[in-house]
Amino acid sequence: MRFSPARGPLTRRAVCGLLPTPALAFCAQALALAGGGLALSARPALAAFPDRTITLIVPFAPAGATDLAGRVLADRMGPLLAPGGRVVVENKPGAGSSLGANAVRQARPDGYTLLVGSASTLAVAPAAQPGVARYDPAEDFSPIAVVGTSAMGLVVPTASGIRSVPELVARLRAGAGRAGYASSGVGGVAHLAGALFCQMAGAPAMHVPYRGGSSVAEALIKQEVLFAIDQIASVVGQIRDGSLTLLAVTTRGRDRNFPAVPTLAEAGVAGYELSTWTVLVGPRDMPAEVVGGGGPPPPPPPPPPPAGGGIRGFHGEGGGRA
Repeated sequence: MRFSPARGPLTRRAVCGLLPTPALAFCAQALALAGGGLALSARPALAAFPDRTITLIVPFAPAGATDLAGRVLADRMGPLLAPGGRVVVENKPGAGSSLGANAVRQARPDGYTLLVGSASTLAVAPAAQPGVARYDPAEDFSPIAVVGTSAMGLVVPTASGIRSVPELVARLRAGAGRAGYASSGVGGVAHLAGALFCQMAGAPAMHVPYRGGSSVAEALIKQEVLFAIDQIASVVGQIRDGSLTLLAVTTRGRDRNFPAVPTLAEAGVAGYELSTWTVLVGPRDMPAEVVGGGGPPPPPPPPPPPAGGGIRGFHGEGGGRA
């Protein structure tokens, strides 16, 4: 079964944040530094860094995918620090994630206040809401490293009785736009991913924004909304306990952790392909020796902990873990 896409200005290029805006330049800078990272190794010139707490700002509420990425990153950075240094995560949600981004933009560029940035924060928000996200992702931040890419999934409440994408499309069309889909904020990747799905499937729905991934999952379970397209890490617990049903993944190939779940393209939405990314950045003008981009990379992180719980849900594009 193939669905006929609706006509309109929304495109996959816009959703992925790949428009010819400063966001594209930022992505190029971040990717160029992917092999570097903070200068956490014991180099003579940096013997005093870090000598106090490094704060990772997560611009979303706790329990979402970006929060999970920040906490995993903090755990992995800890063993690399010199005595006296430690890493903490501070959640600063609000204004479509731009509140946290602005806090880092205005911080001292000394390496002690960093942003766990996402495509929503550093690509979509500045392009879609320039009046709210008043920063230039290419000019106002120092790229440090790419944390990973993440698959997204189309989920519905199990109690809804919907078991396939065609069933969801039929329900949405019957509702003529009265049913809702959830996201963690206006203008984020989850919002645009849902809007793209509605357009490409010809299935109208109303966007209902919430404050974070945990709120999205709660709204779905309570059946306040009919579906969401969110990072799998945000809802993996609810998928595994059976309260939410994963109908499809947004990547080109199936997710290796859910091999029986089709891609959206396989499920009938031809051409739908989308993933998102997470990066670590700091304020602009951070010293090159602190960013670590000009020298040898830091030592490799310790082996990951045994897969389980939320960490297992932080997937890489195409099903690999990031």
